[in-house]
Amino acid sequence: MRNPSVRNISFYAAAALIFSMMVYNVFYHLGTFPISSWDEARHGVNAYEMLRHGNLIVNTYLGHPDYWNLKPPVSYWAIMIGYKLVGMNALGLRLMSGICATLTAVAIALFVKKRFGSMAAIVSLLALSTSTQYLLNHCARTGDADSLFVFFFTLSILSLLAARRQTRWLYAAGLACSLAFLTKSWHAGNILLIMVLYFLITRQWESGRWRAWWRAALTFVVPVLAWAFARYHYDGFSFFKQMIGYDLLLRSTRPIEGHIGDETYYGIILVHFFFWWLALLVGIMVISYMQGVRLLAFEGTDHRLKEDVIGILLWICVPLLMFTIAKTKIRWYILPVYPPLCMLIGICASQLWRKGTWGARGVLLTGLLFVASFYETNIQHYIHHPKPNFELALLQQTAQMPVHGYELFMYHPLHEKGRWPQNAVLTAELANDLKPRHGGLKTFLHTSRSLLLVKKAWFSKQLEHKYHLSVLASNRWGYILEKHA
Repeated sequence: MRNPSVRNISFYAAAALIFSMMVYNVFYHLGTFPISSWDEARHGVNAYEMLRHGNLIVNTYLGHPDYWNLKPPVSYWAIMIGYKLVGMNALGLRLMSGICATLTAVAIALFVKKRFGSMAAIVSLLALSTSTQYLLNHCARTGDADSLFVFFFTLSILSLLAARRQTRWLYAAGLACSLAFLTKSWHAGNILLIMVLYFLITRQWESGRWRAWWRAALTFVVPVLAWAFARYHYDGFSFFKQMIGYDLLLRSTRPIEGHIGDETYYGIILVHFFFWWLALLVGIMVISYMQGVRLLAFEGTDHRLKEDVIGILLWICVPLLMFTIAKTKIRWYILPVYPPLCMLIGICASQLWRKGTWGARGVLLTGLLFVASFYETNIQHYIHHPKPNFELALLQQTAQMPVHGYELFMYHPLHEKGRWPQNAVLTAELANDLKPRHGGLKTFLHTSRSLLLVKKAWFSKQLEHKYHLSVLASNRWGYILEKHA
């Protein structure tokens, strides 16, 4: 039997290697990828304009209160911190998302190691570090609210499970749930439902800790009410009416904005992004059954481990069920289930490793190496081959030009009101505080300190000469024109 100190050294060496891989997966070329319109750019614009206007409560878009992005302000604050730390650029937009994603991995690894052992922690960390949707799609490597939300979701549930041993963790669970609500609004309802079900299933009303639960409820309610009062001070009930009517009721009762899907939608998403890890979990269950190994059984050990497993299973099932019931289907809604899924894979793999035969261990190790290598190869291909966006690259060329704060118009030969893509709005603002405006060519000609964005297919020398314009910047996508002095 190996010395405990040797086992610890082996664990920390393996954990450091996997964690380094995850940091690389999250941060490599993080600031060079083009900005996405949905919903990364919208959050970036909201945060940029809040920072410029000095308003930490009301999010705006193109200078007006944003009643489409109906989220409380914590995710915008995170982006503002990134802007302050590394600059008004794509890296600043995404910095806190990357940090929160890595902290989530650290949190689950530490929790699983303490409860279920080193092997379970290593496999959990490995699975999350190679989860393609968690890393690449609307989460760790983007400026969306989801990475921050998953981080607070994870802290809240882990604190809930830890509270079975130390009551004070209940207050951390309530506060983290509050921050999750202030990050992504009604999505935090899943956390509250998990807490209620966990409370009922584990019969915690018998423990006599009602006072502690009420205090935990206050740690959730007080920050939310503080924000609500601050928001009401600016525009009354206007934001809250939209937040309840559109973002909660309408999204729940009918598919909006083309986000349709049936009851199999999220199952298909999991299979698409996580198939081989799910297949490995099923394989572990089959091999364990064949060898008589009882997974998730903890006879002779702390009975509270069973309650931890109950919490992890609720953490997986509740979001999947609730978002399946909701009529609007969007693939990144289920991002919070990846940490508990990875924890479950780690726990089951650890039990098979301890209780199975050497043959079963060999199969398990081969499966782990294959699945991790398969997804890591896909991740490396993605982060080393970003798809260029030449329109955004053209706008970025203005960063070092003396056009700070200019108004920016879009030319279209058939109509005057070109529709600005959200990622173009954010790129223009970050590049040189350019202000995208509607109005087209005529408004541009009558506006001082203004620029005109023209697609290459619509540009002609006649346009340039007729209106006395000159080319300020150009690339394969098009041109930015200015009026002669």
